[in-house]
Amino acid sequence: MYLRKLFTLLISSCVLISCQFNQSVNKDLVTGAYTRGDGVGSDDVVIKINGKVDTRTKFVYGEKVEFQFPNIAGLTKENGKFFPAMSMSIIKNGKDTVYNQQELLTEIENGTDLSPLTVQSEFFATLPFENNETYKALIKIKDKKGKGTFEYELPFTVQKNNLISVKPTNLTYSKIYLWDETDKIIMANKNINTDHLYVLIFEGVDGFVKTNTICYPALSTDIIDSKGNPILSKANVFESYKDSGVSYEKIKDQKITVELKFGSGVINNPCKFKASLTDLKSNNRIDVEADLEFLSYAH
Repeated sequence: MYLRKLFTLLISSCVLISCQFNQSVNKDLVTGAYTRGDGVGSDDVVIKINGKVDTRTKFVYGEKVEFQFPNIAGLTKENGKFFPAMSMSIIKNGKDTVYNQQELLTEIENGTDLSPLTVQSEFFATLPFENNETYKALIKIKDKKGKGTFEYELPFTVQKNNLISVKPTNLTYSKIYLWDETDKIIMANKNINTDHLYVLIFEGVDGFVKTNTICYPALSTDIIDSKGNPILSKANVFESYKDSGVSYEKIKDQKITVELKFGSGVINNPCKFKASLTDLKSNNRIDVEADLEFLSYAH
């Protein structure tokens, strides 16, 4: 009888140890991230900021933040395929959900035979920061053919993008930023590649003097290198509308953009970028400046 009880106890202990082995809770002392695995696991999570591996958790406004989960293990295999699902939400100040995407792996919703399997999620840090808001990214990977889950939780903050300085005079705006169309990211540093296409973007501009429903904007851009040589110059993007004007509502509700393309030639760093969005019927304007460094150019 004693041996039978002892044997039963040993079996129960083995089952308990097995359950504990499949469950894990870890904290990354560098990033402060928590991971919780219950039947599903991953190697160390990789954070990329604007395409580069990084461990900082203070993201500059507009940066692209990617999370990579390599070597996913523990998924149920059915007919030679795995069926993972992934969701991500972002919580502001511990209570407000500001981003929520419940299905991030639509491209493999019918399963994948990739092994080892890496999955990833991403977001742009275009979040409020003026009131020292705090955020938490919550990512969950689950097995659609089983009960296993893996959860990742990262606290982070967002800080001002200081690449460009903006001086408005009686014109208001919601956002102004420099967009890298090639890499599909908002620029957060001064490094410019001449092979890329960039776009200066104004959003939510208001304050133009209007005649009936028409207003008369002008937009100029200049880039001058350290020796005073012009790298790029556009006198007025709206030159063709100087006399006829444009719809006030379109200017107010749509983005105002200007493309920045670069050719080959000698460029002496650093360079000064200036842009002015002005009202031809008043002194109202927005002046933009930035210091730029060109990484790729021909001598």
